[in-house]
Amino acid sequence: MLFRIFQESLTNIARHAGATEVLVKLTVDAGRLVLLIEDNGRGIPPGKLGSLGLLGMQERAGSLGGRLTIADRKPGTSVTASVRTLKRILDFKINTPYNR
Repeated sequence: MLFRIFQESLTNIARHAGATEVLVKLTVDAGRLVLLIEDNGRGIPPGKLGSLGLLGMQERAGSLGGRLTIADRKPGTSVTASVRTLKRILDFKINTPYNR
């Protein structure tokens, strides 16, 4: 799922941002896997924040018990996806009411 968020972010940067630089970081912080993608492009116009691609990214992060944050950087955009690590995902799925 994180790969798809990464892929969609890079596709959006290539198609729309006009960026000359992209920074990608993947870290583990407090039991969460954090993917950060920043560019120095045009940013996302306010009316485009509800696009299907961005909504799909939010749904993917949510399906892993995570969250997606999109921020305007002036110049550019920052996308941060934070999800539970694999152990936490497995614990979450095992302990949900549907699995009891």
